[in-house]
Amino acid sequence: MTQTLLPRVVPALVLAAAALVAGCAQTPPDSTTTTVDNFSKIKAAGIRPVAVGDFQSVNDKRPTEARFLKDTLTTELQGAGMFDSNAGASIQGTLVDADMGKTSGSVAARFIVTVAGGRVVYDRELRTSSTWGANANVTREQGNVYSKLVGLLFIDPGFRNAVPR
Repeated sequence: MTQTLLPRVVPALVLAAAALVAGCAQTPPDSTTTTVDNFSKIKAAGIRPVAVGDFQSVNDKRPTEARFLKDTLTTELQGAGMFDSNAGASIQGTLVDADMGKTSGSVAARFIVTVAGGRVVYDRELRTSSTWGANANVTREQGNVYSKLVGLLFIDPGFRNAVPR
């Protein structure tokens, strides 16, 4: 009787142990979540909802980083209720530079806002950098550099004037 139960019990125990271990595993943070700082900046900016268009990289070697910048901008706008894919104003961008390391990172991008008819009402390159300790969560800190860059856009008077409420 014990031999007939063993083939059924062992797989169940293995699955239970695997589920327990997986539950204890630490998943990487979602670095495209709305930040409190940018939420406040967007609300204070007094802008109207905007769309987010194409984001490219100056060199084709960084399409992932350009996509991450677009996703960060979109997420921050969505979190503050200021994203509208059908809005009359749209933000496009070009990733100019991204240099991420284990304890520091910098990113630069050109942001362009167009309105109906493709008229450019804002065109500016912004740049930021950050450093963090060797024991920091590198993935999270690198994501924060992109959020910091997007935050610079929200406080730029030229951007605010380009899409007033």
